[in-house]
Amino acid sequence: MKNYSNMDKIYRSLFLIGIFSISPFMSAQQKTPNPAQKFSTIKIDDISKENLIIPTYETLASYAKKKQPVNGTFYKLGHDKDNNKHIAELRDKADNPIPLTTYEFKDGIISLILTGKKDTQKYYTRTTENTGYTQQFSDSFKTQVDFYKNGSIHTIKHFGYGVKASGYPRGIWYAYAEDGTLQQKVDHDSHFRMTFYDLLTIADSYGSPFIGIDRAFNDIHSYWYISLSPHPEDRTTKERTLLVDDKTGQIIYSIVDGQKKYLKTKAYDKLNLSKESLEWLQENDKYYIPDDEFYKLFRGY
Repeated sequence: MKNYSNMDKIYRSLFLIGIFSISPFMSAQQKTPNPAQKFSTIKIDDISKENLIIPTYETLASYAKKKQPVNGTFYKLGHDKDNNKHIAELRDKADNPIPLTTYEFKDGIISLILTGKKDTQKYYTRTTENTGYTQQFSDSFKTQVDFYKNGSIHTIKHFGYGVKASGYPRGIWYAYAEDGTLQQKVDHDSHFRMTFYDLLTIADSYGSPFIGIDRAFNDIHSYWYISLSPHPEDRTTKERTLLVDDKTGQIIYSIVDGQKKYLKTKAYDKLNLSKESLEWLQENDKYYIPDDEFYKLFRGY
């Protein structure tokens, strides 16, 4: 099981350390989820060393000097004098504070690229306690490319991004040696059947005002974490975490914060697990790989 907690520059939230089973009283706390359109996730292009286009700072600066927009895109330049970094941002609107793509250069050499995409066609809509007010969530991701000091590609990574997504790894990741040799390739999405919207539907059925979604996989299982937090003024409801089996959609466990202490010691007998959930967890434990080991080539160098 992986929590991806040590990724550099883009950090994800951790909602728990381990696993459990649903308590009998939880079914009574659920409500019927809102009808939702069947969504699919945004396709993430396979970006690798072979097809990544890297512009020079001079090229981006020349576009920024032209009358904006240039080919429908607005260019903005920045300079971090303390770190001798030059930054070029591409925007869809001149006043949009969120860039489409950001390029960072150190001493004239590319050091970082950040880009991404948001689903602007499909939204998951949920009602709220305020009559006439709804919340809308859409699938989004960020792509991060890090470079060695000589300008060669170090890593290419993609993350689930935005409201309700905690920055979980998505798409195909690549890690390269400084000479350009491929060291590791990880295809995350091929392990998963369920979508971000499927998990929103499950989370919404519990009626919690705050939702967090995470996921992980190993050689035998792929699974999702759902974090449910009460309103800050709610002094009685406890934070709850669900573990969902991606292959079946089954809720393996549902726990509150006070029960998480049993995860570190794997004291599953204290959690009233079903036989199926217990077997799932015990089998899953056998294939646990620490993040520091599995993703060591994707950390900073």
